[in-house]
Amino acid sequence: MTTALKRTKSAPVPPPEFSAPSLPRRFTRATLLWLFGLSASILIGSLWGSAVTGSRSTAAEVMLDVATERVVRERIVGWITAGLDSVDLTVPGDSAFVDRLLAMRETEQVLADLTDQLLGAVFAPVGSTALVDPASAMLPAVPQITQALIDEGVPADEGAVADLVSSIEPVLLDGRGELPVTSAATRASAALSLAAMVAGMAALLFGAGAILISDDRTGAVRNLAYRLTLTSLSLAVMLRLGSWIADPTGGATPWRAGLSTLLGSHGYVPLLVAGAAASVGVGAMVTAKKQNGSAAESIQGPEGQRG
Repeated sequence: MTTALKRTKSAPVPPPEFSAPSLPRRFTRATLLWLFGLSASILIGSLWGSAVTGSRSTAAEVMLDVATERVVRERIVGWITAGLDSVDLTVPGDSAFVDRLLAMRETEQVLADLTDQLLGAVFAPVGSTALVDPASAMLPAVPQITQALIDEGVPADEGAVADLVSSIEPVLLDGRGELPVTSAATRASAALSLAAMVAGMAALLFGAGAILISDDRTGAVRNLAYRLTLTSLSLAVMLRLGSWIADPTGGATPWRAGLSTLLGSHGYVPLLVAGAAASVGVGAMVTAKKQNGSAAESIQGPEGQRG
């Protein structure tokens, strides 16, 4: 009876670099990943905000939505009546006359012209002043304003009203007072661009630290890319959802419509970041597979020669 001698292979001992990391190292890596996620969130939000505040078309759409609010319309009509009063043309102060001015079709064009002037003030260079000229906006509506004055019992002549409207003093917008809109978009865009630059540098710094402290650096790159992808997609979903929550019925109030327009604009920014991050993650995954395949071939080669 023969006994077969069985040779048992000892379990391979993992190299020191693949041993379980110590607690301080795990804590440091977790902290770096958290800081990377925070920086990435600020980066994506700042990029979106900078794109929104730098867009004249978005600002114009929001301002037109807000300009339909009665409070804003009455303020603009107040500018008109104050301008007429300043040239000694007495305007009825009751609400009926204001309602009639607001109801005129020509008032819509006056509001649009004044909104364009306000838009120019919003995007004016920092430190500059801007003027809102009610006269230039009101001149096309002089016949209707004259008729409204006549109907209210105010003796008025169209030529005289045109001359008086032309002499209305412009409204100075210097960034202070009741309408501090001068350079608002310019300041906001510059601040958000600076925030995006700082957050981007911080994300690169913390991400590089997390990669260097990791045993599997390719896997760490993939992990960071996935985190950035999910953060970007989350912001895109929140913006779209916020746009719907702000105005679910579409045009409920002008203020809500303006907020909905603001939140719903430039949603492609986080999606572009998500696409770029996903591409990096896929590249890291393909690289990891190639590295694993090369390592497996290098191990199988000597074993095959011994067999």
